[in-house]
Amino acid sequence: MSFQNEQTRWIGLILITLGIVTIFKLWWLVPAALLAGGGIVIYRRQRSLGRTDEAFQVLLWGIGLALLSLFHLVWPGILILGGASLLLRGREAQVEQRMWTLIGQVLNWNRRPTPPPSSSKVQIVEKQDGE
Repeated sequence: MSFQNEQTRWIGLILITLGIVTIFKLWWLVPAALLAGGGIVIYRRQRSLGRTDEAFQVLLWGIGLALLSLFHLVWPGILILGGASLLLRGREAQVEQRMWTLIGQVLNWNRRPTPPPSSSKVQIVEKQDGE
């Protein structure tokens, strides 16, 4: 997809989102969505640059502040986020791996396990001399 088409797609999605927010008067969700969206965008950028530690910290703060603003717990929540951020220093890669494993399990909880592929049984018969 070219840059022009991607930019047009994003502008279209933003306009639709603003329309839905206006119709249903969801303006109170905008700050949380911007915090979470910004955290995800910066996470992906830092992750692509190989900066896993910074990426995870940005994701933690972006999603954390978004959730705290939704529940109106910003000030006590900042203290909790700060403490969690400090405790995770140096272990971001392991925690990130666990996070993605957990998310994968949650997203697959309602799917039935796929059965193993059926195998075709082939009978092998040895040919004897004289046959």
